[in-house]
Amino acid sequence: MLNKPNRSFAMAFTHYILVIFLIQLFFSASHASLSSDEICNFTPYPNLCKTLLPQNNSIDIYDSGRLSIQLSLSTASQILDLINGFLKPIGLLLPKITMFAFQDCQFLLGQNVDLLSDAAAFTKKPNNSLENTEADDVETWLSATITNKQSCLDGLLVTPSNLQVANLITPLISKGSMMCSVSLALFKKGWNPGSGLGNVVSWSMFKIRQKVVVNPDGTGNYTTINDAIAGAPNNNSLAWEGYYQIYVVAGVYHEYVNIASNKKYLMMVGDGINKTIITGNRNMHDGWTTFKSATFAVDGRGFVAMKITFKNTAGAAKFQAVAVRNSADLSAFYSCSFEGYQDTLYTHSLRQFYKKCNIYGTIDFIFGNAAVVFQNCNIYPRVPLPGQFNPITAQGRSDINQNTGISFQKCTISPAPDLASYNGSSPVRTYLGRPWKEYSRTVYMQSFMDSFIHPDGWSIWAGDFALSKLYYAEFKNKGPGSDTSNRVTWPGYHGEISSNKASRFTVSNFILGDFWLPWTGVPYTGGLY
Repeated sequence: MLNKPNRSFAMAFTHYILVIFLIQLFFSASHASLSSDEICNFTPYPNLCKTLLPQNNSIDIYDSGRLSIQLSLSTASQILDLINGFLKPIGLLLPKITMFAFQDCQFLLGQNVDLLSDAAAFTKKPNNSLENTEADDVETWLSATITNKQSCLDGLLVTPSNLQVANLITPLISKGSMMCSVSLALFKKGWNPGSGLGNVVSWSMFKIRQKVVVNPDGTGNYTTINDAIAGAPNNNSLAWEGYYQIYVVAGVYHEYVNIASNKKYLMMVGDGINKTIITGNRNMHDGWTTFKSATFAVDGRGFVAMKITFKNTAGAAKFQAVAVRNSADLSAFYSCSFEGYQDTLYTHSLRQFYKKCNIYGTIDFIFGNAAVVFQNCNIYPRVPLPGQFNPITAQGRSDINQNTGISFQKCTISPAPDLASYNGSSPVRTYLGRPWKEYSRTVYMQSFMDSFIHPDGWSIWAGDFALSKLYYAEFKNKGPGSDTSNRVTWPGYHGEISSNKASRFTVSNFILGDFWLPWTGVPYTGGLY
């Protein structure tokens, strides 16, 4: 049963060696700048890097970056072919959780092929010619490829340890992730922000191109949300042409919604929080992967949602149960509510913005590895299972060069009604976050923190994992829970930071919101205020 994947791997490996050999022949002294050893020292994996670049030759940082991205693309395609070849004959014979984990990898590596293809196209431009926004695009896409492979690996951890193909694919994916890390490091070293053309003025403003109505009573264009999404145009890649708007009238919609990557610049508007409700109850306990448990999943670039409640009603006893999983670049949620327990809002990857939203949950209920800003949002920890505590965030930055992290600005962190009235035998400890991955990054700025926040502020994940490499910080917060005098003393906790450092995590700087949020119609403030 495993012979076919093994043959595919052998062919893929042979092709990989051939690609390296041919590209090595391409480079000549005309590209000379640094040795491969010198260039590879800029990356987190210099030994792997040296196996990718031509040896005993000089190569400039731009050509090394282009080569690395091409090899990362080739490797992602090969691993995807291997997974496709494995799933086709026996996928349905696998245990449910294993099949879902491999399907997640299939999807995520498919996304990587697209992201790396886009990055390769951009880096074909002449050296130092990328605009700042284009450089940020490529940095974001390469950051997301690492996140996608990490999400694949996280899912495979739940598969049976005796599954031979998982044991075969896991090290390949790990190596592929390291290759993407090398690509990101080389890109940042060569195409650093500001090296190309100056900033450009936002050239597009909010516009609705077409509007349809979802109403279960049959008086609209569609009776279900999924039918309305299916009717949306594919691959509308021009934001200035306007949004395809789906108006969802008040009601409770028991639908699992997936907005695919080919449904771009789609806007969904409801009648208000607790009026238009999309609800489901998939969860880890019942055999779904965390990635697949989402009631509402979105991958389409430029997605916007307004005035909608998203729920996962599985409850605390069912463990990981996502209400919304967002992997959509340049996406925004305005005046929405996210309700669940563990893992409510999965800000998975790319660039995201949330304004005047409510988020309810227990353990790690805002998590993922996007570059995301929450502005004027209400964060409501709930009562977890007995003996559990509430870390609000679990940020998943796994590479020092990723441009990702969670930024809260002008938010309110207060207990949900059930936690506010809780009088159990022991208090529920609530923390601002804990490090899911090694370079976890979270910042709270100008926000109100109620007294229920533990004086330590932040919690460990396990032992001293990530405590020296994470980046946690606070800036001009207020309220009884904002006192930093008794906070943790980890090397990675930066305490109260300066306004200059805090400005790095604002909408204008962290997610370059001035260049794309005007398209969405969502109000925002670009800097500190």
